Amino acid sequence: MTQERRQILLATAVMVAVFGLYETAKTLLFPAMEVVTSHVVSTVVVGVITIVTARYVIRQQLNLLRERELSNRRLREALGDAERSGSLLASIVASVAEGLVIIDRDSQVLLVNDAARSLLGISDRPVARLSEVSRDPQVHRAFSSVLSTGERAEARIEIWSGSGDAGDQRRVLHLHAAPLRLGEVQTDGVVGALIDITKLERLERVRQEFLANVSHELRTPLASITAYIETLLDGAIDDNENSLRFLHTIQRNAERMRDLVNDVAELSAIETGRVRLNMENLPLRRVVAEVFNGLAHRGARYGIHMRNLVDEDCTVAADPRRLEQILTNLVDNAIKFNRPGGELRITAATSDDGQYTLIRVRDTGPGIAPEHLPRVFERFYRVDKARSREAGGTGLGLAIVKHLARAHGGEAYVTSEPGSGCEFTVKLPVRPVAANTGKSSTAEFTGREVANG
Repeated sequence: MTQERRQILLATAVMVAVFGLYETAKTLLFPAMEVVTSHVVSTVVVGVITIVTARYVIRQQLNLLRERELSNRRLREALGDAERSGSLLASIVASVAEGLVIIDRDSQVLLVNDAARSLLGISDRPVARLSEVSRDPQVHRAFSSVLSTGERAEARIEIWSGSGDAGDQRRVLHLHAAPLRLGEVQTDGVVGALIDITKLERLERVRQEFLANVSHELRTPLASITAYIETLLDGAIDDNENSLRFLHTIQRNAERMRDLVNDVAELSAIETGRVRLNMENLPLRRVVAEVFNGLAHRGARYGIHMRNLVDEDCTVAADPRRLEQILTNLVDNAIKFNRPGGELRITAATSDDGQYTLIRVRDTGPGIAPEHLPRVFERFYRVDKARSREAGGTGLGLAIVKHLARAHGGEAYVTSEPGSGCEFTVKLPVRPVAANTGKSSTAEFTGREVANG
């Protein structure tokens, strides 16, 4: 029996009891009352009792209806919250960059998000078991360990895509597996998070190679300086003819070390610090002429004919000191790696879309073989190691050129054919500075923006 029915029956019983007490009292107290008067009075009393009882019953029913409506509203809100929470959870799982794979105790897949499908290369095909997600033994070993021990586990996974063995087809993932507990003790499944660490490992490898190269580049001139100093201290200082030659060699190696340290510091400032560029509209032909003047003695030593073919009205938006640094590195390379009595020329043109100025530095040297072209802008990469060291290069000049070009919002690249020389191109944006006021604009670039090379 429901609570409403019990209340109605109780109210009815109370009304009947009250009316019975009234009739008994009326008969005992007023035995001589006329029948008509008795009926009238009884009708009035019954009406009053009925009204009071009805008001009570109606009030109770309204309270019950309000409570039921409140309960229904709370239920609807709870269902809505649950639906929103489910949608929010689904949206979060789908949007996170880390891959998520969740399985139960029987290795049945409960969830695989889009990032995991992309990282593991399983596209949109349905998966039911862990073996359908990945066949890598490291993955299964990590998930099995969590299920058996209830402790977290980690694994390093290598995935190869395509048919070749090139390094760019290799992807390295870090798997972190943790127990899924719906209760307090039992492990009900495993949550696996996959993170792509390919770039991190590549950067670590670059860092290690960079340190090894710096150490090697410093060790060679330092050993030479040490050997010649020891020779001088052992008595060669009294040999005027040889001592002067030794001192010149020491000076040359010390300058080489100084240049290397300066280039390393410069590259580090560009890649990891904040590079402040004071942008100006610069007449490119005049900047090239200043660079030529600064390197004229070096060009004369090799008999290189330097030609400035930039138009008089050509301007470029750049930092004056940084643009001179870019051109100095390129011209210096074009002199050192040219043929004796050769030529280098600098030209400039506007890109097809009119957004960039293309500065081209071309030499008549032996050129670069195709297999070396993708790597010439890498730190310490040398096509001809013996000739580079003999010419005094640090191996960082082109890396600095590329990063400075990117700091300006441009790019640097090279084209070459063996035997026909090289052409280095620096692409810089044509961004006019505020309405011919001659004022410079300042821009700051973080290492993150330029350290992609």
